[in-house]
Formats: sequence, structure tokens, C-alpha cells
Amino acid sequence: MDDFDVFLSHNSKDKPAVRRLAKALQRRGLRVWLDEWQLVPGRSWQEALESIIRSAKSVAILIGKEGLGPWEQPELRASLNQQVRRKLAVIPVFLPGLKETPKLPLFLQNLTWVDLRNGFR
Repeated sequence: MDDFDVFLSHNSKDKPAVRRLAKALQRRGLRVWLDEWQLVPGRSWQEALESIIRSAKSVAILIGKEGLGPWEQPELRASLNQQVRRKLAVIPVFLPGLKETPKLPLFLQNLTWVDLRNGFR
């Protein structure tokens, strides 16, 4: 398995901003795991998500104007489990387009977040 610096957990409705962020992170030399870049047709995407959450160096929980997506919820729970088990960095990230600071789920509230609401390069 490839060694990824960050897994981008996101709501598919925020995909344009997620793609821009993924490319910006790559330009900074990070190995980014993004579903549409890494998932293999004909293979179980749930197994791929489990594998990357077990092996990534960090997980960015991306929060846009659409809020957390339906699959982002279990990804968040699995990531927090790995944070306890192996000290995985779980990073809440506020995406461009988000107007106010969102109310974070309880277990994300004590984590330092990254605020990209004003954009990124």
C-alpha cells in the first residue's frame, strides 16, 4: 500500500473545493488520498476506506457549506478510533464557502482546526 500523508474525508457535495484543496496539498509535497484518484473500479470502496484510515498519517475532516456527508460520519468515527489507538492526527478543516464557524461534533471540538473559509492557494 502507498504511504499517504492525508486522507480527505468529505461530503461529495463539496467536491469542487475538495479537489482544489487536494491539488494545493500536492503542490506542497503531500501525498493525498482522494477517493476519485485512488478508488479502483470493481473493488470494494468500503475496504479501501478502512485501509486508508488504518494507514494514513492524518485524516482531514473537511466541513463545507453542505455539512458532514453521510459517509463522512462513519469515517469520522473510525478516524477518532485510530486517533486513540495509534495517535492518528485528525484535523477538522473549514472549507471555502462556509459562512460561520460550524458546530462541530463533540469529539472534534477539542481538536485544533484549519480555517480555509477565506480561501487557499
